[in-house]
Amino acid sequence: AVDREKVCPMLVRLFCKFGEHHQDEEFSTKKVPADDEIRVHTWKDATMGELTELLAQVHREVRQSGTRCTFRVVYPDNNGNFVSKELGTTAIGRRVGEDISRKSLGTLRYQAGDYFSVAIFPGKSGYNKAVGADGEDEKDEKGEKDEKDE
Repeated sequence: AVDREKVCPMLVRLFCKFGEHHQDEEFSTKKVPADDEIRVHTWKDATMGELTELLAQVHREVRQSGTRCTFRVVYPDNNGNFVSKELGTTAIGRRVGEDISRKSLGTLRYQAGDYFSVAIFPGKSGYNKAVGADGEDEKDEKGEKDEKDE
């Protein structure tokens, strides 16, 4: 186990998209899909379940029971082209096949500098995406108050 009091955390860059993954071609040394990026500082012993909980703090849709997050690691190959590898899935409120929620970054051989592509599949049927491409809450753009603001 990592002594989190003594070991400096590393930067983990997650690129989230609802309903699908980002394409490998969207990544290069000069550009990434920045509008969908979430930056987290954590340690090698952090689990994918912990990363999912952090995503839920940013995207409230992830908190819905039955929501699945599928993870791919994105990294440069020997030719400098970015490629991805499917890692598995985490789910809110239930276990799923290919469940990686208890696996750590170290166990999955994550290396500092790699990216994560995360496809979010909300659990509720009839779900309407509440977050626009710019990461802003669409209701807020129309001037309507959030329930928590009332």
